[in-house]
Amino acid sequence: MRFMFAISAAIVAMFLVSYAAKAQNTEKHNSMLYPTVLVGSKGGSGSGTVIFSSLWEDGTVHTYVLTNHHVIKRAIKVAEEWDPQEGKNVERETRQDVIVEWYQYNRQSRSIGTSTKKAKIVAYDASVDLALVHLIDDETIIQNVAYVIPDGEEIYIFDEVWAVGAKLGKPPSPTFGFISNLDSDLGGQRYIMASAPIVYGNSGGSLYRYSVERGRYELIGVPSAASVIPGMFSSQIVIDMGFSIPMETVRDFLDENCYSPVVGGFLGPDCDGLGELSSDE
Repeated sequence: MRFMFAISAAIVAMFLVSYAAKAQNTEKHNSMLYPTVLVGSKGGSGSGTVIFSSLWEDGTVHTYVLTNHHVIKRAIKVAEEWDPQEGKNVERETRQDVIVEWYQYNRQSRSIGTSTKKAKIVAYDASVDLALVHLIDDETIIQNVAYVIPDGEEIYIFDEVWAVGAKLGKPPSPTFGFISNLDSDLGGQRYIMASAPIVYGNSGGSLYRYSVERGRYELIGVPSAASVIPGMFSSQIVIDMGFSIPMETVRDFLDENCYSPVVGGFLGPDCDGLGELSSDE
């Protein structure tokens, strides 16, 4: 009798472990894989992360995707034009629309198709390699939006992380690693270094960490670059020395461009509205 009870208990335990593993795997897909998109402009592509998608009071949907500036920079043109009022040539900027490509998955998370939408570049800053694009679609709410780490929360070396991106223009895929350095300096900017491998195409994607306190995977950085060993004829990427822009920098970028609410913040005193600097500026 005891033997049969022990076998039954073991079977139940195995079932519960299997169920918990499947549930955790589903959460990883929903929280990390599905919010990741491909962002393309003329001449190249990279990754992006959906950080906001919501229905506004006027009945329109607004969706914002975070990416790197270098992913969309070819869509930004600056040229000199004659200004009759100024009586001289002045620089004028034009921004072409970019392409945002969503991947559709079956239950096993195999990519079975894509959905393509156009988006406008609403903010960028080359100095911190960040850009924000707004979907030209005011009807469709994107269901899977990345959770963002709360403002001011600490991260640590040895924290487990996942890097997700559309590597080489392929469907988004994850890699696993650890935070290696919190204060890597590249060109005077602070980056997080992680051992989760990244390659071409990861740029603009996501670096996630699991929060035990909140029971969810949270965006802690934006992969932007990898270490490179220069060679005589070609350079070699050190894929396990990837550099991500920390969320503190992302929040500063959004705040300066009046887009803090898309990550749960508030508009500053210099903003008249979302994406609108005060006329006094």
